[in-house]
Parts: sequence; structure tokens; C-alpha cells
Amino acid sequence: MATVDKAIALEIIANDGYYGEDPRVQQVVIYQNAFGGESFAILYQRDVDIDRYAETEYVRNPQIIWEAR
Repeated sequence: MATVDKAIALEIIANDGYYGEDPRVQQVVIYQNAFGGESFAILYQRDVDIDRYAETEYVRNPQIIWEAR
């Protein structure tokens, strides 16, 4: 799972999961970070397969806001 800023997350969503030459993103997740701030993460297929966005002390209340279809 890679944390990105909001602008990049929204660009990936607008481009149906594509960003430059990167593989297609499968999910965009929003979560509250350990400091109480809002963070965005992008997940590739390997991240989805291992449930990398599961809640931890650093990733609180993760919610999928976009998913590839």
C-alpha cells in the first residue's frame, strides 16, 4: 500500500485506476493516520490479495473510496 496525497488519489480515480506508466491501481483507500489526519492509499492487486489495508495503529478506519471494475 502506498500513501499518496489527495490530488494524486483523485487523479487516479479520474483516470480509472491509471497513473503514468504504473500498473493499474485496484483500490483507493482513505484512512485516518496515527496522528489523526486524513490519508489516502493506493493498492495494487498484490496489496488487495494480502488485505494490506486492514486496520492497524497506523491505519485507522480504512474505507475503500474507489475500486477497479
